[in-house]
Amino acid sequence: MDCDCRLFKGLDYRWCRNPEVGLPRPDAVIFLSVSTEVAARRGGYGEERYEKEEMQKRVREAFRQLQQDPKDEGDWHVIDAGDDIETVAGKIWHLVQPVLETRKGEIRQIQ
Repeated sequence: MDCDCRLFKGLDYRWCRNPEVGLPRPDAVIFLSVSTEVAARRGGYGEERYEKEEMQKRVREAFRQLQQDPKDEGDWHVIDAGDDIETVAGKIWHLVQPVLETRKGEIRQIQ
């Protein structure tokens, strides 16, 4: 996987990926995506050091790189988390329910 590590300033692709190698692979990865504008309207946004806009851009780019890794093809699902909680929960359940039904007992390993 090609990675422009200059984008991450300490969050390069290998750094993001390596802690997981050898662990059981998740049945699905659900990425809750929310725009900076929507996040800023929610209570308390910006109080944590990781909630600064520049950091959020770097983290989002790191996750984009991870999502595009062919090793994880089909695992990643992106959900717009800008909707109300009931809508987001419904979208998550729509993705999780078939995974629960089809992957019973199968253990895959992260590579």
